[in-house]
Amino acid sequence: LLAQAFDEDDYNVVADLAAKYYSLILTDCGTGIVHSVMRATLQRADVIVIISGGSVDEARLASETLTWLEANGYPELARNAVVALNTATQATNLVKLEEIEAHFNSRVRAVVRMPYDPHLAAGAVVNYRDLKPLTIESARDLAALVMDGLPVRRED
Repeated sequence: LLAQAFDEDDYNVVADLAAKYYSLILTDCGTGIVHSVMRATLQRADVIVIISGGSVDEARLASETLTWLEANGYPELARNAVVALNTATQATNLVKLEEIEAHFNSRVRAVVRMPYDPHLAAGAVVNYRDLKPLTIESARDLAALVMDGLPVRRED
């Protein structure tokens, strides 16, 4: 019940207000692809980032998200997506990341490997200076890929 307290209309009100002051708005949707707010979020989105773990099961779930997008009227958004491949899980050592990465590269615009970082693993406030250099580089790559996928001028 609490998850439904914020609906599509509420999201649109907040997004319209934020758009008056910001040229870039990030929305963290968590895992709620079928939540009522998702339609409004996806209709406004130019680029999406899909997070996948490095295990086969985690990659399958992320791939199912792409399939859902394609089947529900968002094929361009799926093709323009960037997958952030979280290589911090234990299962990552058991699979060939190259195969998972190749699968996603056949479906989306880009894939970025995000390395394990003890500072991020703590799950607390992120202090940029405490991140490892490879984490910073990967985060910059991800940000650049998101920006590269934005239209030069949005058609409304």
